[in-house]
Amino acid sequence: MEPRRFQLEGPSLDALKAKVLAEHGPRARIIAAEKVTVGGIGGFLSRHHYEVTVELPPSGRRRAPVEPDLPSRASAARAGISALLEEAERAESTLHPAAPAAPAGPAAPAVSTGSFAFAELIDNISASTGTPAAQAAPAPAAPGVAKADAARLYPPPLNQGRINQGLEPERRAIPQAPAPLGNAGDLVMVVGLGDEPLEVCRSMAELAGSGAAAVRVAGALETEGVGRAADRRAVATARAAGVMAGHSIYLAYGLGRSGTEMGRHATLIAALAADQVWVAVDAGRKPEDTAAWVGAVRNAVPVDGAAVEGIDTTGTPQSVNALNLPIGWLDGEPSPSPVL
Repeated sequence: MEPRRFQLEGPSLDALKAKVLAEHGPRARIIAAEKVTVGGIGGFLSRHHYEVTVELPPSGRRRAPVEPDLPSRASAARAGISALLEEAERAESTLHPAAPAAPAGPAAPAVSTGSFAFAELIDNISASTGTPAAQAAPAPAAPGVAKADAARLYPPPLNQGRINQGLEPERRAIPQAPAPLGNAGDLVMVVGLGDEPLEVCRSMAELAGSGAAAVRVAGALETEGVGRAADRRAVATARAAGVMAGHSIYLAYGLGRSGTEMGRHATLIAALAADQVWVAVDAGRKPEDTAAWVGAVRNAVPVDGAAVEGIDTTGTPQSVNALNLPIGWLDGEPSPSPVL
């Protein structure tokens, strides 16, 4: 009897592999896999899923007796499936070429919109919509700390018990604070309580010369006259607008007034995949309350710097140093020092 074959589709190759093994057992084989793109303009704003072809042994075939080397044969079968899926992943990776190695010395942060593939995509959108892309090349971003090094350079917040006891918090080496990214299409996210992230984003956009057109809101923030970018599709649209206008996009992500429901917010913050993440911190709030929500954000994504507001409203603004984050923005303008 001929083997039985059928197709399955799913959001990822790993999910399909798990489904095949769970529903059809180790005798099922994935013999083909491909990524399918639907809709969009030149691949932009399109939807993706994966399709695999599965082969099962003929119906009614009697199970072969167990042989001593069954574990090794099962391992070989799994290796074959993994190799097939890796081949499909390599085909997908050609759509996102890796950036060349940076020269020695301080390097600018990696920007997802800086690849040739993204530039070609914007050209296609411009040709399709009749909208000219910005002619002048944007100014290079100021040097900062690469996100891959953030976890190493920015340790978790200090034990708040020392602050509660009125002791001077221990100080660790804090790197030079980064400046907000300035390349066209960069996504700079500012996370905070209340309206504080929006005020920081507005001041950053004003200083960069891009104004209100570069500001978006997400999370618990909703403001009349300011566009929302609360999912990946809306973020991609905002990035494209930034590329064509020649400026960054500043996304104010609100956590509400008290920072509750951090589990849901942390998932959304990570999904938006910003190029640079800041936390908007009110120096007048209780240090332990601030440390709690900032720590939850840092568990979700690497945080590049702190934007501190309200230093004139408290006699102890230095308490924000206990977060062990470089202070790059201070009351609406670049901070002269990474610590207070």
